[in-house]
Amino acid sequence: MPIIYLPIVRDNHPWASPFGVEVNAGRLAVPSIKERAIQLGASWHRVNGGVSWKAVQPAEGDPYNWTALLRLDRDIQAAQLANMTPIVIVDDYPHWATLNIPYATSCGPLRADYFDEYAAFLTALVERYKQPPYNVHYWELGNEVDIDPSLVAPNSIFGCWGNINDPYYGGEHYGEMLKAVVPAIRQADPDAKILIGGLLLHTHQSTDLTYGTPEHFFEGVLRSGAAPYFDIVAYHGYPSYGNVQVDYDLIHPVWAPLGGIVVGKARFLQDVMDRYGIDKPLFLNESGLLCTPPFVECEPPPHHFFEAQADHIVRSFTRGLGNGVDQVTWYTLNGPGWRSGGLLDDAQEPKLVYTAYQQLIKQTYGAAIPPMYMNHGVDRVEGYRFNRRTFVVDVLWSRDSTSRLVNVPSTQFLAAYTRDGQPITPVTVDCNVQISVGFSPVYVQLRP
Repeated sequence: MPIIYLPIVRDNHPWASPFGVEVNAGRLAVPSIKERAIQLGASWHRVNGGVSWKAVQPAEGDPYNWTALLRLDRDIQAAQLANMTPIVIVDDYPHWATLNIPYATSCGPLRADYFDEYAAFLTALVERYKQPPYNVHYWELGNEVDIDPSLVAPNSIFGCWGNINDPYYGGEHYGEMLKAVVPAIRQADPDAKILIGGLLLHTHQSTDLTYGTPEHFFEGVLRSGAAPYFDIVAYHGYPSYGNVQVDYDLIHPVWAPLGGIVVGKARFLQDVMDRYGIDKPLFLNESGLLCTPPFVECEPPPHHFFEAQADHIVRSFTRGLGNGVDQVTWYTLNGPGWRSGGLLDDAQEPKLVYTAYQQLIKQTYGAAIPPMYMNHGVDRVEGYRFNRRTFVVDVLWSRDSTSRLVNVPSTQFLAAYTRDGQPITPVTVDCNVQISVGFSPVYVQLRP
C-alpha cells in the first residue's frame, strides 16, 4: 500500500514542540525539500553553515557585506513557510580574529582582544535578522566547540574552541567570550536565546591524556562565570549501525554505563550543572544513526540499516524526552546525508526514518513534555506516556528482539498503530486488549 504524506494540521493553540531537523546550507529553500519539511511537521530548523563572519567581514575594518548571507536569507524564509523556528549557528571566523594556533584557521578560538569586534558583528547580525521576514531569536555560538583545532583540518566546519593543553580544554576562554558578547546580543534583541555551540562530548572520562580532557570544557565555561550568559546547553550524539538488531543508543561502550548516548550525555551535563547550582534546558541538536564504513558495507547501505534508523529515531528521541532532554534534532532532513543519515534519500524522497519521525510527531502532537515512563508492568518493555488534551499516547517497544504482550483495559483502549502509522487490530481477552510489542515501537492511544 502506498503511503501518502500529508501535512500535519495545526490548531490555533501553539505547542512547544520538541522536534527539529537540520538541513544543509542552501537546501531548505529547494522546493522539493521545503515541501518535505512542511509534510514532516517538525518545529525547529538548525541552520548550519549559514553565518560566516569571515565571509561578511574578510578583512579587519571592512564594512559588513550582507550579500554573503543571501543563502541564509532564503533558508530562513523557507523555515518560516514550513512553520519551523530557526536556530542559527555563527562560526567560520576571519583569520585576523582567531588565535591561529597551530596554524591559520577560521576554525579556532577568537583572540580576547577581538571580542569587542565580535560583539559588534553579532549586534549588527541580530539587528538585521530579529525582524521580519526573518524573525530569528535563537543563536548558537559555534558548532562542536569542544574540539581542539589541531585535531581537524584548517578551516573545518567544527567550532574548534578546544585546547588540549588546558585542564578545562578551553572552556574558560569560551566562557569569557560569552561574557563579552552576549550582553550586546541581548541589548540588540531582548528576546534572543543563546545556545552553547553544540558539544561533541566525545567522552565523560578521558583515558588518553595526549588528547586532553574535552569532557571538562563545559565545566570550564561554568568556572568562568558564564552561566548567566547562555540560555540552552546543546550537545550531539551519533551511534553507528552494526548490522544487528540492537538498540545502538544504549550499547555505546563509552556512554552505556550512564544510560546510553542520548540520556548518558544529558545526565553528565546535568550533573555538571548541578555541581554549579544552575539548571538550563538541554537540546540534543544533532543526532542520527549512521552507516559507517568499513564496519558495514554502505555503498549502498543494507535494507536493515533503514529499518534500524526508523526504530532508532523513535526509541532514542522518546527516551531522551522522558529523561531530561528538552529538544531533539535529526541530522539531516535532506538526503542522502552524511553517512546515509538523511531522512530523505538521494532523490529527496522519504526513507523509512522520515515516515517514523512524521508519525512520532503526529502521535505526540500537543502533548505535555516530558512524557512519563510507562511500560504497563511488563518486564523488558520500555515505554513513555504522552498526555494529550483528551487522551494519552503510550509509545512502547521491547528492549530486545522478543515480542511481548501488553494488556490494557478494554474500557480505556482507543486505537493502536505501528511505528509507521498502520492501524493495529488487537486481541481482546476477557476485559483487556492485548497488544504485541516488538523491537519496533508501537503507539497505543488510551482514555486517561
